[in-house]
Amino acid sequence: MQADFHLHTHHSDGTWSPKELVEHAVKIKLTHMSITDHDTTYGINEGIEAAQGRIEIIPGVEINTIRREPDGTHKDVHILGYFIDQTNENLQAVLARQRRARNDHVEKMVANLQAAGHPLTMRMLQDRAGLGSIGKAHITQCMVDCGMADDLMEAYEKFVCKESPFYVRRESVSPQEAIEAINSAGGFASIAHPGKSPEMLEYILTLKKQGLAGVEAFHRMHSVNLVRQYIRFAERNSLIVTGGSDCHGPYKEYKATAGSISMPKDIVRKFLASKNSINL
Repeated sequence: MQADFHLHTHHSDGTWSPKELVEHAVKIKLTHMSITDHDTTYGINEGIEAAQGRIEIIPGVEINTIRREPDGTHKDVHILGYFIDQTNENLQAVLARQRRARNDHVEKMVANLQAAGHPLTMRMLQDRAGLGSIGKAHITQCMVDCGMADDLMEAYEKFVCKESPFYVRRESVSPQEAIEAINSAGGFASIAHPGKSPEMLEYILTLKKQGLAGVEAFHRMHSVNLVRQYIRFAERNSLIVTGGSDCHGPYKEYKATAGSISMPKDIVRKFLASKNSINL
């Protein structure tokens, strides 16, 4: 039993099509996977069709939310949803809001860059994104293509990250709204790559009171010790352990591809069993 529950396709900011991602997963002998594109479920049916029963695909999504602090600051919080009903109207309404906000954000960033004399255009980004929403991977690659930076990391640090003078804050739904939308679609919500911030454990417990059911312990940015910490935390607080590679495609900058994060079989079994056992 080999699984990866955090994967992206070209329908958000990945480079593989759902078919290409599935073929890779089958090749490396994964038994279960979840397509969790940012703010869209467009790739799920394509993946299921491509799988032809060779691998079980759990319908998923990753919603990019904003946590608004009392002091006026904003923090990104990504919420994963699993076993969702893609046709649920509440979920699709939230995702549509997210996609509109994402497009507005990109248009503002491009306008700022053009005002400073940089050649980036919306047409370049749309051509690069293809069928998917425009994401950071598309933006940074276009910046490299048009000579604004030598590589993706330089493009990100100069023009995209929060410390950049061209940074534009994106409007997003709150973590609570994302959790409610996922739960209304018959799924369960897990916080993605929570990291090692000291206050994160308390915040996860706050979200649990609002319907959060899981925590992503296994992730390429988590050390072995941090993974163990989150597993123990999940066990103490009756949370589902989730995990995956956060694969965006085969390019080197992400340093992770599908199946590169190994999860114990008992963790995978509990994850799969949660479809029937959790009371949302």
